[in-house]
Amino acid sequence: MGVWAGAAVFVLLAGSSAGAADLALTDPAGNAVDWSKWTAANGPAAVLVWASWAPGAGAAIDGLAELGEAARSQGLKLVVIDVHEELEAARRGLDRTGAPWLHDRHGTILKEYRLIRLPILVAVDQSGRAFATIEPSADSLRRLPR
Repeated sequence: MGVWAGAAVFVLLAGSSAGAADLALTDPAGNAVDWSKWTAANGPAAVLVWASWAPGAGAAIDGLAELGEAARSQGLKLVVIDVHEELEAARRGLDRTGAPWLHDRHGTILKEYRLIRLPILVAVDQSGRAFATIEPSADSLRRLPR
Protein backbone atom coordinates (compact mmCIF):
# COMPACT_ATOMS: atom_id res chain seq x y z
CA MET A 1 0.00 0.00 0.00
CA GLY A 2 2.63 2.59 0.83
CA VAL A 3 3.27 5.28 3.38
CA TRP A 4 -0.22 6.76 3.10
CA ALA A 5 -2.14 3.48 3.53
CA GLY A 6 -5.37 4.00 5.39
CA ALA A 7 -4.77 7.70 5.93
CA ALA A 8 -6.83 10.47 4.46
CA VAL A 9 -5.23 13.83 4.96
CA PHE A 10 -7.01 16.93 3.70
CA VAL A 11 -5.86 20.44 4.24
CA LEU A 12 -8.10 22.94 2.54
CA LEU A 13 -6.31 26.22 2.23
CA ALA A 14 -7.83 29.66 2.52
CA GLY A 15 -5.83 32.44 0.96
CA SER A 16 -2.71 30.41 0.21
CA SER A 17 -0.05 31.67 -2.17
CA ALA A 18 -1.35 33.62 -5.10
CA GLY A 19 0.16 33.26 -8.56
CA ALA A 20 3.47 31.48 -8.31
CA ALA A 21 5.44 33.64 -10.75
CA ASP A 22 8.68 33.21 -8.80
CA LEU A 23 8.95 29.45 -9.25
CA ALA A 24 12.15 28.46 -11.06
CA LEU A 25 10.73 25.67 -13.21
CA THR A 26 11.91 24.02 -16.41
CA ASP A 27 10.33 21.55 -18.78
CA PRO A 28 11.96 18.14 -19.43
CA ALA A 29 14.15 19.70 -22.15
CA GLY A 30 15.50 22.27 -19.69
CA ASN A 31 13.55 25.27 -21.04
CA ALA A 32 12.27 27.81 -18.51
CA VAL A 33 8.57 27.57 -17.65
CA ASP A 34 6.57 30.48 -16.27
CA TRP A 35 4.31 28.86 -13.64
CA SER A 36 1.71 31.64 -13.81
CA LYS A 37 1.38 31.18 -17.57
CA TRP A 38 1.36 27.38 -17.23
CA THR A 39 -1.46 27.38 -14.68
CA ALA A 40 -3.44 29.97 -16.68
CA ALA A 41 -3.22 27.72 -19.75
CA ASN A 42 -3.55 24.33 -18.03
CA GLY A 43 -5.22 24.87 -14.67
CA PRO A 44 -6.86 23.99 -12.52
CA ALA A 45 -4.32 21.28 -11.80
CA ALA A 46 -3.43 18.48 -9.44
CA VAL A 47 0.30 18.94 -8.85
CA LEU A 48 2.21 15.93 -7.57
CA VAL A 49 5.32 17.37 -5.91
CA TRP A 50 7.81 14.52 -6.04
CA ALA A 51 11.47 13.47 -5.83
CA SER A 52 12.92 10.05 -6.62
CA TRP A 53 14.76 9.94 -3.28
CA ALA A 54 11.70 10.67 -1.10
CA PRO A 55 10.07 7.88 0.93
CA GLY A 56 6.92 6.81 -0.88
CA ALA A 57 8.13 8.11 -4.26
CA GLY A 58 7.82 4.72 -5.95
CA ALA A 59 4.27 4.18 -4.73
CA ALA A 60 3.25 7.64 -5.94
CA ILE A 61 4.65 6.94 -9.41
CA ASP A 62 3.08 3.47 -9.52
CA GLY A 63 -0.30 5.09 -8.90
CA LEU A 64 0.07 7.84 -11.54
CA ALA A 65 -2.42 6.37 -14.03
CA GLU A 66 -5.13 6.12 -11.38
CA LEU A 67 -4.20 9.55 -10.04
CA GLY A 68 -4.54 11.00 -13.55
CA GLU A 69 -8.02 9.47 -13.93
CA ALA A 70 -9.09 10.85 -10.54
CA ALA A 71 -7.73 14.29 -11.46
CA ARG A 72 -9.69 14.31 -14.72
CA SER A 73 -12.87 13.27 -12.88
CA GLN A 74 -12.43 16.37 -10.70
CA GLY A 75 -11.76 18.65 -13.67
CA LEU A 76 -8.03 18.90 -12.90
CA LYS A 77 -4.98 18.33 -15.08
CA LEU A 78 -2.30 16.17 -13.46
CA VAL A 79 1.30 17.37 -13.57
CA VAL A 80 4.32 16.10 -11.64
CA ILE A 81 6.92 18.57 -10.39
CA ASP A 82 10.24 16.97 -9.54
CA VAL A 83 12.20 18.83 -6.85
CA HIS A 84 15.69 18.97 -5.40
CA GLU A 85 17.51 16.79 -7.91
CA GLU A 86 19.37 17.14 -11.18
CA LEU A 87 17.33 17.32 -14.37
CA GLU A 88 18.84 14.04 -15.60
CA ALA A 89 17.69 12.24 -12.43
CA ALA A 90 14.20 13.66 -12.99
CA ARG A 91 14.24 12.38 -16.57
CA ARG A 92 15.27 8.89 -15.44
CA GLY A 93 12.44 8.80 -12.91
CA LEU A 94 9.66 10.45 -14.89
CA ASP A 95 10.13 10.07 -18.66
CA ARG A 96 9.02 6.44 -18.51
CA THR A 97 5.72 7.38 -16.85
CA GLY A 98 4.24 9.26 -19.79
CA ALA A 99 2.86 11.83 -17.32
CA PRO A 100 3.44 15.54 -17.95
CA TRP A 101 6.14 16.86 -15.66
CA LEU A 102 8.21 19.91 -14.81
CA HIS A 103 11.47 20.30 -12.92
CA ASP A 104 12.23 22.48 -9.89
CA ARG A 105 15.94 21.99 -9.17
CA HIS A 106 15.97 24.20 -6.09
CA GLY A 107 12.57 23.31 -4.64
CA THR A 108 11.04 26.77 -4.99
CA ILE A 109 7.56 25.18 -5.06
CA LEU A 110 8.13 23.84 -1.53
CA LYS A 111 8.50 27.35 -0.17
CA GLU A 112 5.76 28.86 -2.34
CA TYR A 113 3.14 26.38 -1.13
CA ARG A 114 4.67 25.78 2.32
CA LEU A 115 5.21 22.05 1.76
CA ILE A 116 7.18 20.04 4.29
CA ARG A 117 6.99 16.50 2.95
CA LEU A 118 7.21 14.59 -0.30
CA PRO A 119 5.45 13.26 -2.20
CA ILE A 120 2.42 15.50 -1.74
CA LEU A 121 -0.43 16.57 -4.00
CA VAL A 122 -1.37 20.24 -4.29
CA ALA A 123 -4.55 21.30 -6.07
CA VAL A 124 -4.16 24.72 -7.71
CA ASP A 125 -6.57 26.96 -9.59
CA GLN A 126 -5.84 28.73 -12.88
CA SER A 127 -4.08 31.57 -11.08
CA GLY A 128 -1.70 29.14 -9.36
CA ARG A 129 -3.36 29.56 -5.97
CA ALA A 130 -3.41 26.35 -3.91
CA PHE A 131 -6.85 25.37 -2.68
CA ALA A 132 -5.95 21.98 -1.16
CA THR A 133 -2.95 19.93 -0.10
CA ILE A 134 -3.65 16.22 0.16
CA GLU A 135 -2.02 12.82 0.25
CA PRO A 136 -1.03 11.67 -3.24
CA SER A 137 -3.78 9.10 -3.76
CA ALA A 138 -6.67 8.79 -6.18
CA ASP A 139 -9.10 8.27 -3.29
CA SER A 140 -8.07 11.53 -1.63
CA LEU A 141 -8.30 13.38 -4.92
CA ARG A 142 -11.79 12.02 -5.58
CA ARG A 143 -12.92 13.28 -2.15
CA LEU A 144 -11.98 16.89 -2.87
CA PRO A 145 -15.02 19.16 -2.74
CA ARG A 146 -15.96 20.26 -6.25
